[in-house]
Amino acid sequence: MNEDKNIEYKRTLTNKLKREIVSFLNTDGGTIYLGVDDETRKPLDINEEQKHEWEEKINHWYTNAFYPTPFSLIDIRPNDEVFTIKVKAGRHKPYAIASQGFDSDGVYIRFGSSAVRATNEQIKRMLQQNNGNDEFDSEKSENQDLSFEELQKRAKLKEVDFSIKALHMLKTPDVYNNAAFLVSDQNTTTTKVAIYQGNDVMEFKDKREITGALTSQIDELLYYINLNNKTRIEIDGDPQRHEIKDYPGAAIREAVVNAFAHRDYLLHSTVKVEIFDNRMEILSPGGIPDGLTLEEVKDGMTAVRNPQLVHILDKLKYIENYGTGIRRMYEAYRNTEKHPSFDVRPNSFKVILPNINWDKDELSQPILQKLGVNSQSVMYILNTYGSQTRKEIQERLDTSAYHVRNLLKQLIQEGKVKQIGKSVNTKYESVKKR
Repeated sequence: MNEDKNIEYKRTLTNKLKREIVSFLNTDGGTIYLGVDDETRKPLDINEEQKHEWEEKINHWYTNAFYPTPFSLIDIRPNDEVFTIKVKAGRHKPYAIASQGFDSDGVYIRFGSSAVRATNEQIKRMLQQNNGNDEFDSEKSENQDLSFEELQKRAKLKEVDFSIKALHMLKTPDVYNNAAFLVSDQNTTTTKVAIYQGNDVMEFKDKREITGALTSQIDELLYYINLNNKTRIEIDGDPQRHEIKDYPGAAIREAVVNAFAHRDYLLHSTVKVEIFDNRMEILSPGGIPDGLTLEEVKDGMTAVRNPQLVHILDKLKYIENYGTGIRRMYEAYRNTEKHPSFDVRPNSFKVILPNINWDKDELSQPILQKLGVNSQSVMYILNTYGSQTRKEIQERLDTSAYHVRNLLKQLIQEGKVKQIGKSVNTKYESVKKR
């Protein structure tokens, strides 16, 4: 049997074994087999005197080497076929090697088959869990002076009753939680998006930083990606031409929404989207929570890091069929020769979406059309954000007032948009089909 996140083999007892014990205490527990050949995994011939010496040393560690003391969490079995140390997951994390101090030097966690130093953010998260609440989004928001203009627009657009209580935005009856802060107009987290020339980061084509309420960031990011999701026109003898997007819209949406819903907000980082010629990468701070593996997540097992935030996103119809995100990404690529891939690390989760059109042969070279600011762009803004002034539409689309006026005039004539009010108070909203 090979080493994994719950099993460790050691030839002999050294002080380095303290790291393994602490990493198991701070993660999901595990088993250490002592006196095993590193190469073959076969038990070595260990005499009783050596076993007794190991047992005494570990018992000494038990009461002196770790902080807090891991009462009843370490079970030493010197008389098993192989000298065995069973370590349970700790109840009062983080545990540390006492001589190295209660910081990242002395705190280890399990990553794969290795014990690695915990980051300050991971230690902070363990302390929070130890205080009886392991969800950042459930904790009291430091900023209590919050407004929800953007969130209310989304609720109205999706015909959802806006209720702070029903959306789980309160820590106590009069106190906002961090989920409320994240979806408020005062949210300070940001999102970064960059488009590169080629397949590396050497040359920027465009980059942006998106701010505001989390729901607005999701909407704006999806819109910006859509503007840069080119279309390949394929002519193959069929009278009807085929239009193929570089990236399936469903895969983009799942990857983006999941990046916000499941990121670790204790990490001082941002959701980052990078678009290359051959791929798109969506990076979310924070690995997979609760010790789940990528394969388990692919199979539909769920681990919710931010239950209150997920509840809000679900009610506002950002999330479809919770727990199916990765499978839906694969499904979006079903009729192509490519599929998404994932890079999972202790402090990050990256989705890599391949560009379907990137490596087509020269006989079917694509005609690529970048979607400019057109009437569809205006409709997207109105359908996403509700009624808007001409200036608001202009700012969101980053285009000229003249162009927006012409597009609005066209849409009004087509009966798709209606004008409300006059002069400086004039707003525009989409006409819903009945």
